Amino acid sequence: MKVKNYKDIELKNEEEAKGAGIRWLLSDRDGMTDMAMRVIEIEPGGQTPNHAHPWEHQVFVIKGNGRVNSEEEGTREFSSGSAIFIGPNEKHTFHNDSDETIEFVCMIPVRATLGLSHE
Repeated sequence: MKVKNYKDIELKNEEEAKGAGIRWLLSDRDGMTDMAMRVIEIEPGGQTPNHAHPWEHQVFVIKGNGRVNSEEEGTREFSSGSAIFIGPNEKHTFHNDSDETIEFVCMIPVRATLGLSHE
């Protein structure tokens, strides 16, 4: 069993992002074999890189509101309590146009984290 507080885990700046960081909560380094759990934080005016990858994201917004852009699905607004699914190979970016930091839980397959720096 593992119990952690996400605020006790270092917030690492995400490369090629503007005002966005990541906290690796649970990953292969914790013995996870299926899914990895992260918290992404985006400062006001910030955004994640516009990117795609062969795995899906499962996102739950803890705090804040913004928009997610997808080349396949267009732009959708989200707020605290929203659940978001980003499919494999779907090019996407998250934007914070508000005055408060966005925090969301993001689940990805453990296979996607192998070889990444997520200590």
